[in-house]
Amino acid sequence: MTNKEKSYDFKKVPSILLVDDEASVLSSLKRLFRKLKYNIVLANSGQEAVNIIEQQSFDLIISDARMPEMSGPEFLAIAAEKFPDTMRILLTGFADIEATIDAVNLGKIDHYIEKPWDDKELVALVEKCISTVDMKEHNAYLQSLIAKQNEQLKAVNESLERRVKERTNELNKSHNELCEGYQQAISLFSNLMDQRSTFTAETPFDITDLITTIANELNLSDDLKTSLKHAASLRYVGQLSMPDSLLNIPYESMSKDQKKLYEEYPIRGSLLLSTMPPLREAADIIAQHKEYINSKGFPKKDFGKHISLPAQILNISNDFLELTSGKLKAEKLSMAEAMNLINSRSNDYYDSKLVELLNKSIEPKLDTDDEKENRLWTNQLITGMELAKNLYGHNDSLLLSKGSILTDQIIEKLFDLEKRMDEQLVFHIKNQPLN
Repeated sequence: MTNKEKSYDFKKVPSILLVDDEASVLSSLKRLFRKLKYNIVLANSGQEAVNIIEQQSFDLIISDARMPEMSGPEFLAIAAEKFPDTMRILLTGFADIEATIDAVNLGKIDHYIEKPWDDKELVALVEKCISTVDMKEHNAYLQSLIAKQNEQLKAVNESLERRVKERTNELNKSHNELCEGYQQAISLFSNLMDQRSTFTAETPFDITDLITTIANELNLSDDLKTSLKHAASLRYVGQLSMPDSLLNIPYESMSKDQKKLYEEYPIRGSLLLSTMPPLREAADIIAQHKEYINSKGFPKKDFGKHISLPAQILNISNDFLELTSGKLKAEKLSMAEAMNLINSRSNDYYDSKLVELLNKSIEPKLDTDDEKENRLWTNQLITGMELAKNLYGHNDSLLLSKGSILTDQIIEKLFDLEKRMDEQLVFHIKNQPLN
């Protein structure tokens, strides 16, 4: 429903209708209000005043109470019906007090002044009445203007809502197409990287299985899980510019210079993906996915809480697959051996909670025969054990021959060697089942 807008004349000159049957009273009043620069109209009787208000409106009417034919209260009652917003003042004498009371009780006057009046008091009252009328008109104008603007704003909002809805639908469609395009690009890069690698993890798991299981256990948000999956699929994207000859060497068998180049790949991949807004969070995860909580990772040797939780999830999952594929150590490990190594590094390389969750993910599919293979880590060695196979170190150098019997001295030297080489050795022990 459209509200009729009220007008307001900022240059309007206030108008006053003076009604009295005595010409001298009218002259006195007109003379009194002349300095106020109001439009003054005079009426000699109630009937004449009625005729005048049929033609025009007034801001203020001042009427005598006692007049022949039509009294002041009677006239003011008519004026109130026609112009309820007009202020009304009744001039009364002492003898007119009964009429005044009647007029007040009927609600047809706003004020009354007794004759003879005080000029200053009457002028002040008139100015107050004119100010009140002006304020009411201005407020009415503002209210109508606000109502009109609200209707216009409502129409604009409705139009904007329609446009926003249409635009939102278009953006959602574009977003879905873009996400589909990104997913296809991610799959393409992932396939390209898989085709370059000669390392294959002989496990029933892929990287997505592992990170999803752990992320669900930790109640990560859907957005964070999506970024983690993207990071997992693209974790090796920084290796695309590296030579195949480097990528086909197990990390622990690389030379110092080869490791220096290889350890750049998380940063290279992160920089590449950070230029694409939907993959920036994945880029941050990739940048840290080879860092360990003990600061022995790469490329920045971050540690502890400085490594994000998603990056730690990807790190431990990726290490499990790299251990079982031969990409990380010189010798490919079974699932049980890989988990044995990871368990031995709990609270050192990996957060203990993540180790626990990875165990929970892997355990149902561990091969029981594989678990019984006689492969141990240095911290599991006991004096008197016999090597079932040769022990090789960095660059496949022979450290101990098959049949060697371990002593306290040898075990101590092996611990020291591991620290200096910064790699963990795998021992094939004759007739020594795993605990």
